[in-house]
Amino acid sequence: MKRPSAGSWAHLWLVACILVSTGCVTEVTGGLPGPKPEEERIQAQLDLARGYIEQRDFKRARPPLRKALEINSRHVEALVLNAVVLTAENEYDIAETYYKRALSAEPQNAQALNNYGSFLYARGRYADALVPLSELVKDTGYRARAQAFENLGLAQLKVEDAAAAKRSFRRALELNFRQPRSNLELAHLAYDAGDYKLAQSQLISFRTYARPNARSLCLGVKLGVALGDENQRASNALALKNLYPKRAETCLPKI
Repeated sequence: MKRPSAGSWAHLWLVACILVSTGCVTEVTGGLPGPKPEEERIQAQLDLARGYIEQRDFKRARPPLRKALEINSRHVEALVLNAVVLTAENEYDIAETYYKRALSAEPQNAQALNNYGSFLYARGRYADALVPLSELVKDTGYRARAQAFENLGLAQLKVEDAAAAKRSFRRALELNFRQPRSNLELAHLAYDAGDYKLAQSQLISFRTYARPNARSLCLGVKLGVALGDENQRASNALALKNLYPKRAETCLPKI
């Protein structure tokens, strides 16, 4: 599965003014510009770091990230981006400390919860991934909440909690019907439960919004057999052999 990745970032940040004992600085003296607000200086460093990260130039991303944390050691986005860089460099233990620092600063921060959950899932720590992902889906304002429910469902499948996974995939589709992965997982769950008509319906929904893949074609073959639909069995088997010959070797002999 894919996994969820570092991908795009949410940028909803307030620009703060520099505070002194008498309040916000609104004037300058001597004709010289005053210092930039703290958040503006941090964002300048993060913008630079994100550019390097997108180019996979992680070495050059490190200095601006370090400078951002020198300004504010508890800045969540700076901590998360450091974790992303460290993960890319296979420094998994150190990366996790940055995620924990980010969530210590803001326990409900969606960016930190999403990335930490994805990090744990990618490391095969599925039970651990359930914790941040379960918190993330509680955020009704999170713009990618449907995807968060889908990711939660995938983690629940990994810990063999099919009932919970089914609920998560259904919720993902309620929030966004264009979540074909959720359709495919529900199709597999229905097939495993012997509900072939429901599995067929979910598979059709998957194909409405996504191109066939090895799993969907293999399931199409199995459903063709279960439902006595020779045309479906044959067409899916042919596509599987042509597009995914290695998967065909494991799928077709079982039919």
